[in-house]
Amino acid sequence: MEQEITFGARLLNGFLSVMVVVLVGILLAVVVSLILWAFGFF
Repeated sequence: MEQEITFGARLLNGFLSVMVVVLVGILLAVVVSLILWAFGFF
C-alpha cells in the first residue's frame, strides 16, 4: 500500500521538525545559562 505524501505535508513536517530542534536548543541554552548564573559567571 503506497501512501502519497503531498509537498505541503512534507513542508509542514520539515518546518515542525526544525521548530522542535530550535525549541530544544532554546531550553538547553536557558538551563545552561541558569547553571552558569548559579555558579556566578554572570
